[in-house]
Amino acid sequence: MPCFDRDQAYAEGIVVGRILAGYGELELQMCLCRIVAEGTIDIPIREIYGKRGAERRIEIARKALQADYAKAGLMADLTEALDDLDWCREIRNQYSHCQWFWTKPQGLRFANLEELASQPTTITEVVASSHPVDLALLEAQENYSFYVKQCLMHLETAYRAWDHARARGGRTGPPGFVYPKPPKIPRPAAHN
Repeated sequence: MPCFDRDQAYAEGIVVGRILAGYGELELQMCLCRIVAEGTIDIPIREIYGKRGAERRIEIARKALQADYAKAGLMADLTEALDDLDWCREIRNQYSHCQWFWTKPQGLRFANLEELASQPTTITEVVASSHPVDLALLEAQENYSFYVKQCLMHLETAYRAWDHARARGGRTGPPGFVYPKPPKIPRPAAHN
């Protein structure tokens, strides 16, 4: 990718690569929330990853997790985390289905080909409706992805601790570890 050469958008390319590659970790963390509720690995992996489609995977997990996480008092956090995960999916998709380019006066830009394909007018130029992105925005998007991962880690461990306490039948004992819920951060823009 020439636009990500060292003399152009090298640092930006590294962050874009981490956003693209890291999205799978977010989905796995979502799947772990289902695994801990189900008590087995096999069913959740088959449910969530049985067919392609990141949006479909989030909706399958949302439906499968609702009853269990509502019983544990975690429904509001679950809804928020899955909505935030969906935003990460949208960010990832715009980078997965695009044409990148760099110019000295404009910096790094991308043309979202899915967005272009949905326009009602005739497509005459790929880069006509391009969007700028800079390193600060890309880093904010990456940080937001990590925040979403932490939210899902919190949900997984909070459910596990709740389920463990329920299984003890109210008997005292050390509480299970709960990954702390991170402070809310705002969603970054999709592009500059």
